Amino acid sequence: MKEKVEEAKKIYFMKEFKVFMRSMQGLTDDDFEKPVPTIKKKILESKEIEPFEMFERVMREVVSEWQKSAPLPVNTEWHHFLVPGIIITALKNAGYSFVDKDVEEAISRGEKLSGGSCGFAGSCGGAYSMGIVGSIINKTNPLHEEKRSEIMNLVADTLKEIAKYPRRCCKRSSYISIQKIVKYLRDTGYDKIPYRDNIKCQWSSQNKMCFGIKCPYFNK
Repeated sequence: MKEKVEEAKKIYFMKEFKVFMRSMQGLTDDDFEKPVPTIKKKILESKEIEPFEMFERVMREVVSEWQKSAPLPVNTEWHHFLVPGIIITALKNAGYSFVDKDVEEAISRGEKLSGGSCGFAGSCGGAYSMGIVGSIINKTNPLHEEKRSEIMNLVADTLKEIAKYPRRCCKRSSYISIQKIVKYLRDTGYDKIPYRDNIKCQWSSQNKMCFGIKCPYFNK
């Protein structure tokens, strides 16, 4: 595994890296695409108000329904739409004025960010999720001036927090972004969304590159 990772580090062309990593995992692009419609359906049909509860349940169900002999990777581009989709769904479930179209919009925007963007573009899906949620709840577009800048600063702040940890982990980035987003929501009046402080990662044992005790969510 270690030798393969070192070999992968030498690949700086995005397409070639993706092919190499899929091959190393024993998976294909189709393997990753097949669960996507089901994941979207799970988000849209969720009833939870607590974002972490929803996130963990959806991920557990994806793992249990995974039908490939190779294990489901801990790091996938699904997180890019999972987080914003879950947050807007939680707002809808809490009785705020959001509908399925808002959830679908959040998911659609999240899908636009390529897998591996943290390393190929310096922009993690977790921070991107903050921007999606901020822009949807404020109903902004590129023509809104002050709010545009405000949301970009929120994204920058989230990205800065994620960047504190040099080793990639989509679960950690998701946890950070959900916490940052929920804090922002509660500060702006969406106080029905509960904030959870003591988060213990359920995926540490499955992540061969887990940061261990250096990660604030490591399940000691």
